[in-house]
Amino acid sequence: MNIKVNGREVEIFSGARVADVLRKYSRISWKQVQEGRKAVLDGHGHEVALDGELSNGERLLVRMAKPGRRTP
Repeated sequence: MNIKVNGREVEIFSGARVADVLRKYSRISWKQVQEGRKAVLDGHGHEVALDGELSNGERLLVRMAKPGRRTP
């Protein structure tokens, strides 16, 4: 299936979770999300869990986390 992350299409296996796509998209972004410096948002701007399920064609955004956000 194909997921867009920050406008870049990432091809990933069916049944992948947010964390799987993020690791394939960028190891640096993955580490920043794990550290709480960045957050993953859906196409509507809502933060998503790293274990969240994905469907083909979904869009994700990786952005700076809000100040004061706890490390996961």
